[in-house]
Amino acid sequence: MSHQTSIASLRKYSYIAWSSSCLIVAFGVVSLLLYIRPSLVGVHPGSTSSYAGNLIWLIFGALFVILGMVFQSIAYRWPRHLLRVLSAQLTKPMCLQIEVDEGSDHTQYYAHLSDDSAGASPKSWRVGLWAPSRDTRNLIGHNLSTTVYLDPQTAEPAVIEYANGYLWAMKGAVTSCPASTTSGA
Repeated sequence: MSHQTSIASLRKYSYIAWSSSCLIVAFGVVSLLLYIRPSLVGVHPGSTSSYAGNLIWLIFGALFVILGMVFQSIAYRWPRHLLRVLSAQLTKPMCLQIEVDEGSDHTQYYAHLSDDSAGASPKSWRVGLWAPSRDTRNLIGHNLSTTVYLDPQTAEPAVIEYANGYLWAMKGAVTSCPASTTSGA
């Protein structure tokens, strides 16, 4: 996968997440309308009394609108932030190992990054990957030299550039760990 394809994939996943959050907001608005005036959503006039003023529609409507707006904000801001980090060019060479955590209902990819630069105290991170590409599974079990773009605000890895493209860090999924876990593996 090329670098441009990686960026296009990030934008595609961002659009899907944003669209999903719009659906959540729409469901919240419909729930609020069911509380206020059910006839606006097409409820038969004989059934409006069972919807109008029912507190559960107000609670779920408000909850879904608020959650949808928060998800929209994240789905919009995080990919833009990653692209800004990529353009900031604050890079560091690191060693990369990919780990996969497969569960019955999910598969999560993690990047173990180790900084063994000369003259620096060794640092290591475990980074949850957001929207990994199809060929990410092929990287498991290999030690790769990569260029890591550091977030200027936190000095933590945000974008990992390897030979075939980019790997994107998930928001809030970067944890510092002892350097010996990745350098000795």
